[in-house]
Amino acid sequence: MRPRQPAASPLYPKIRFAFTDHPITVWAGAILLRLYFELIGLRAALAPWLTPFTKTSNNQIPAVDVLLAWWYGLALGAERFEHMTRYRRDPLLPRLLGLPRFPSPDTLRRFFQGFTYRRTTEVSEALMRLSLRTMRPILLGHTLDLDSTVFCRYGEQDGSRPGHNPIKHGRPSHHPLVAWLSERRRLLWATLRAGHAGTANGAREFLAQALTMLPPGHRIGLVRADAGFFVTAFLTALDARELPYIIVARLTPLVRKLVIHRIPEADWRLVARGIAVADMTAALPAWHGQARRFVCLRQTLTERPDASGRRLIACPGYTYRVLVTSVPFAAELVTRMYAGRADSENRIKELKEDLSLDTFCLQSFDATDAAFRTGCVLYNLLMGFRETVLPSCWFERRLRAVRDRVFLVGADLIPAARRLRVRFAVPPEERTEFLQRLHTLSEGLPIAAQLDWDLSEAHEANHASTHAPNATLPAVRLVPQRPGASP
Repeated sequence: MRPRQPAASPLYPKIRFAFTDHPITVWAGAILLRLYFELIGLRAALAPWLTPFTKTSNNQIPAVDVLLAWWYGLALGAERFEHMTRYRRDPLLPRLLGLPRFPSPDTLRRFFQGFTYRRTTEVSEALMRLSLRTMRPILLGHTLDLDSTVFCRYGEQDGSRPGHNPIKHGRPSHHPLVAWLSERRRLLWATLRAGHAGTANGAREFLAQALTMLPPGHRIGLVRADAGFFVTAFLTALDARELPYIIVARLTPLVRKLVIHRIPEADWRLVARGIAVADMTAALPAWHGQARRFVCLRQTLTERPDASGRRLIACPGYTYRVLVTSVPFAAELVTRMYAGRADSENRIKELKEDLSLDTFCLQSFDATDAAFRTGCVLYNLLMGFRETVLPSCWFERRLRAVRDRVFLVGADLIPAARRLRVRFAVPPEERTEFLQRLHTLSEGLPIAAQLDWDLSEAHEANHASTHAPNATLPAVRLVPQRPGASP
């Protein structure tokens, strides 16, 4: 007697649901990031600096693999330590990334809790130099943008203090300080501070440390910063290092008097509709007689009602922005040079929204600082990945676009004789480019001996896709390693 067929689902009348034993992942595109790490020799470079974190347990995960797993998790979109569980449960992802297994959230927490301030500084300095060594120099020097941001906290963690919080007033926070290389979109240096720290607190020491991160053959051509860095000690430090700078001046009563009484109306030069500029040289009492150049930008509210800047009661109808600078160019050019600093806000958004570095917080301040600084190193590594692997049109795209368009690739693993066949669910029109990226990154590396693919397969798949709806997916064959072989 024939078994009775189950009734079809009214919602899916032509679909039969079942289970599969094949390992499947949705993050197969992360193999490109693994190959890039192999290309720059990241694993070998990490080993000497992570030796103090070596465990003696038989079931331990090597410290290098823990840090690599942390970076992979951030790159794939983890926003909490607990989110690492989703990659830990993925049966195929660790094999593609060359990891024995993904660490648990508690393993990651214990890893960062092993950092002291000294270890955090030593490891982050070494890793930051490593992430910047392939960066190309700028002929006239890099533009260094200094900025600070707020990481809002919900608890009583070390260093979490009420301070300036523009969104949630009175909420405890951390107040990190960052330095960007504008043209190359790299993070030169970063550090975490208590939430009640002022913007310029420790700015001189921070600048000195950041300059030591520059690779040989690179130099700084301009320093830009907002009004939070308008303090005498910082300006003196820039002058002593002979670094050209453009810094927004705080509109204190003394600066307001200079703008109102020292600049005649005839000195304002119209450079665009509703925009005028002027400059002057003056010395504030705190500068002990040292004169500096001020560049002033004035916008007319009747012609530009949405103009940014500060309004002065003594001069209604205008907004003002005042810059102090050592750059000898024309005033209108100085204001344009400073306007490019606005892009640093987009870089901070990538740290906070794309890598979610503001959401990883531990009770120990040093542990939180270690997680933040290692995440900043990943930012530079992803910038290098984007420049090396992706077309130039990707330079303007956010990191989340790289995750959604490059790393988000489905794949399954099928045993085939003595090899393992990984099939990538890449659209037919993108298969040639995907396989070429694989071939370019792995060529000449030891891992190339474990991978076997044919670029012609993508062309055949493209041709077949125009004639058959179920064309074969492009595949990479993984050759099993012999015992004792290096990964």
